[in-house]
Amino acid sequence: MGQGIGGSNMVKQFFIEEVAKIQVGNSMMNDTSFAREGTPFISEKTLMKLIIEDDFSQVPRVDHTMDSLTMSQVPAKSILLNKINLKESSIYQCKKAVCIGQDIIAIIPNESIIVSDYLLHFLKWYQVNNNVCNVYHIMIELPPIDIQLHIAQLLNAIQYLLVNKDSLVTAIEGLPQYFNDISKQVKQHSNDIHYGFEQLQRQYIDMLHIFFNGDFLNDPFSVK
Repeated sequence: MGQGIGGSNMVKQFFIEEVAKIQVGNSMMNDTSFAREGTPFISEKTLMKLIIEDDFSQVPRVDHTMDSLTMSQVPAKSILLNKINLKESSIYQCKKAVCIGQDIIAIIPNESIIVSDYLLHFLKWYQVNNNVCNVYHIMIELPPIDIQLHIAQLLNAIQYLLVNKDSLVTAIEGLPQYFNDISKQVKQHSNDIHYGFEQLQRQYIDMLHIFFNGDFLNDPFSVK
């Protein structure tokens, strides 16, 4: 059971499997299982592609009429891994319900206790900063839901900018075709933007450490 830590009644510590269901896929699909419409099927290969492109349009789909247990279906906001050892795994959060293959592990958060976005950012931080990374052995410190939501919103805002960096930079670099005599200024702005995103990435990493290293959650006023 989760227990209070650091003398605070607000923050409790849990094993992840206490606040989320960990489901290992068991689906083994062949070409006859796929359909034009249906539930997206995520294998390790598909997961790698989604992490790079985040595009479901080319993802194989399984017919809805198939047995849901056979499909290993998991809900939207599940967090997918391809290794039980988080240190070696890729991490992806589903935007929709999907069916997972036998090479995929899904973490399905109980959102009455833990916000999926909060867990996602925590896992990214934990993956980099800890050596013991078996998903079943990972412990997480949880503040109340409203604080989780606030932290997740801040981190999501930074992640949104980082994910859309390429399209923003491309838009800036494309301006000279519409205006005369601004190539030099655009190049300078492009350089500034690249530098700004590098700083933003560092800020994201710094904020992960501030929020998840324990000090902030036990005493928010101790972190300046």
